[in-house]
Amino acid sequence: MLHGNLVNVYTGTISESYVGIKGKMVTYLGKNLIPSRERMELGSRYILPGYIDAHIHIESSMMVPSQYARVVVPRGTTCVIADPHEIANVKGIDGIKFMIRDSKRTPLRVYVVIPSCVPATHLETSGSSIGVDEIKKLRRLDRVIGLGEFMDFPGVIAGRKEDIEKIRACQKIPIDGHAPGLRGLDLCAYISAGIFSDHESTTKEEALEKLSLGMWIMIREGSASRNLKDLIGIVSKENSRRFMLVIDDKHVADLIAEGDLDYSLRKAVGEGLDPVDAIRMVTLNPAEYYGLRKLGGVSPGKSADLVVVNNLKDFVAELVMVDGKIVAKDGQYLPEVRESFDDRSIFKTMNLGEVAPEDIAIKYDGRERVVTIRVIGVVGGQIYTKELRQDLEVKDGMLASDIDHDVLKICVVERHKRSGRIGKGFVKGFGIKEGTIASSIAHDSHNIVVVGTNDKDMCIAVNRLRKMGGGIVAVNSEKILGELPLPVAGLMSTWKAENIVENLKKLHEEVDRLGCNLEAPYMTISFLSLPVIPELKITDYGLVDVGKFDFVDLIVS
Repeated sequence: MLHGNLVNVYTGTISESYVGIKGKMVTYLGKNLIPSRERMELGSRYILPGYIDAHIHIESSMMVPSQYARVVVPRGTTCVIADPHEIANVKGIDGIKFMIRDSKRTPLRVYVVIPSCVPATHLETSGSSIGVDEIKKLRRLDRVIGLGEFMDFPGVIAGRKEDIEKIRACQKIPIDGHAPGLRGLDLCAYISAGIFSDHESTTKEEALEKLSLGMWIMIREGSASRNLKDLIGIVSKENSRRFMLVIDDKHVADLIAEGDLDYSLRKAVGEGLDPVDAIRMVTLNPAEYYGLRKLGGVSPGKSADLVVVNNLKDFVAELVMVDGKIVAKDGQYLPEVRESFDDRSIFKTMNLGEVAPEDIAIKYDGRERVVTIRVIGVVGGQIYTKELRQDLEVKDGMLASDIDHDVLKICVVERHKRSGRIGKGFVKGFGIKEGTIASSIAHDSHNIVVVGTNDKDMCIAVNRLRKMGGGIVAVNSEKILGELPLPVAGLMSTWKAENIVENLKKLHEEVDRLGCNLEAPYMTISFLSLPVIPELKITDYGLVDVGKFDFVDLIVS
C-alpha cells in the first residue's frame, strides 16, 4: 500500500490517496486505509503512472536494450515503444529479434513497431530490406504493436504500390508517420493513406495543421533534434490529449547528463505547461494511442507501473515500480544485468575493403579555376540541413576542403555489400580546422560517414572503423586521437553507460581541440546521410535533394 499525493491522469486532479497493489496489479484506490501487508508512507511526494516513451530508437543511445534500461528506468521510464529501424537496416529481421530478446532481460517494457522503410529510400545502400512479406512475419512476433514511422512520404503520396501494401498489411494497428514540412494537399493525402501520427514538426504552424487534420503530435526532445521549446506553447487544455512527449534519438551522454522523459517533463513545465497535462503526455496519451490498456494510469486493474517523484517541477524519481516490484530506488537500478549475446553474427557487419586517398579524391577535369558547388549546411540543434552554394578553388585538378570558409569534405562509404561505392561532397558548419571525424552510425542505412580536412586522415578513420567492427573515431595528423568501438551491428556498445560516457567525453574533448563548434558532432554527422529529412543530404550514391527526392550534381557551375 502506497500513501501519497496521487496524480490522477483520468480526472486531471491531484489528491491524497492510498494505492493498493497485489501482485502485478493496482487493486485499490481511495482515501481510506484498508488492511494491507505492507504500507509505504510517502508524505508530500507524488505518485505518477510509469512514463511511456512513444517513439525511441534505442540504438541511438549507443547501448543495447539491457544496458539502456539501466539508465532510463531509474528516471521513471517504465515502457518504451521502440522503432528498431537502425539495426534493421544492418541486420534485418535478425536484428529486430536481437533487440526484443535482449530487452526481455530487463523490467523495462519494450514494445516494438515494425520498421516500415528499410531501406529508408532507394537512394542508398542498406544491409538488409524489409518488404511486405517481412512485415507480415514481424506482425506475429511478441511485443510488436504497430508500424514504424513511414519515412517514404513521397511514395505514399504518389500511391507507390509497395508503400500502400505495407500500410494495408497493418491497418488494424497504429501506423506512425514521418512528414517533415509536409503541408496542404500532400499532407491530406499522406494522412488519408492511413497515417496516425507525426514527430517531425519543427514549427507551431506545422504542428497545428497536422493536429487539425487529426494527427497525434509527438514533440521530441533528443540530442540533435530539440523541438520542445518551439512547440510546447501550442499545447492547451483543449488539445493536450493529442500530444505526446518523445525522445526519438538521444546519446547516452545526454541521457546521463540531462535525463530521459523526466528531462522533457521538467522542460515542459518550465515552459509553462500544466504539470498534469505534461504527465498525461508521457502516460495516458501514449498508452491510449498504442492501445496499451493496462498502462498509462493508476487505477484498479492496471499494471502496477508507478513512479514516485519529489515534486512536479523537478520530477526526480525516488522510487520506480514495474509490475508491483521496486526496480529502482533513489536513482539506483536494482536488477542485475549480465552480458549475454547468443548471436555473434550481430558483431560482424563491416563488409568493406580498405579505403585509399585516391578512392575519396574529388577530381575535376574542367578548365575553370573556380567552381560553384552545392554544400550541405548544418543547422545547429537540428537534423535538417540547408542547401548552400559555395565557390571552391580547383587545385591540381582536385576539389578539396576549404578550411578558411569551413567547407569540409564529406564522404559516405558503403559498408554492407563490399561494393566500393563512395558518395562525395562538402559540408559547412562543423568548424573543424584540422583532422577528421567518422562514424558507422549514419542514419538510416548506417554506412560509414566521414568529415575531414584532408584525405589521408579521412582514410585512416574509415579503415580504423572497419578494423574495430564499427564505432566512432577522431583522427589528426595520421594518428588516432580517440575512438569508441560499437561492435553490435556497428551501432551499439556492450559496455555500461558510465564507461561509454567516459570514453565519449575524452573523444569529444579531442574533437573540440580540432576546432569543432557543434554540441553533438557525432549525432549531427550521423544524420547527414538521411535522405528523408530536408534539404540536402548525402548517401553512398552522392548528393540528394530531399525535396525532389533525387540525386543532384555536386558542381552547379
